[in-house]
Amino acid sequence: MVGDVTVLTGRSGAQYQFTIYPRLTTFTPKGGVYVMGRAEADNRYAFCYVGHTGDFSVRPFAKDKTACFDQFRADSIFILDETSANRRVEIAQDLISAYAPTCNTL
Repeated sequence: MVGDVTVLTGRSGAQYQFTIYPRLTTFTPKGGVYVMGRAEADNRYAFCYVGHTGDFSVRPFAKDKTACFDQFRADSIFILDETSANRRVEIAQDLISAYAPTCNTL
């Protein structure tokens, strides 16, 4: 799982390449989009949250959603590096529209 790469498709049809890490991975200070999920059978994942941050080294992500992540049993985080704050918002919204993750709707 560590360092595996996958492509997620937004509602717009745009494709975004994410790297998969264990949930508790420590990151360097850089910005990007992240997706919280859990591993399922057959190398598939279920997603519970899409967010963005200006600094991946600040944890926990979305502190107010931690209980939702725990309840979902999120064990993985998908990371897409993106320096532009505006672009991070656009990508996150595109993915939220496509996947409607449960922790985003609470």
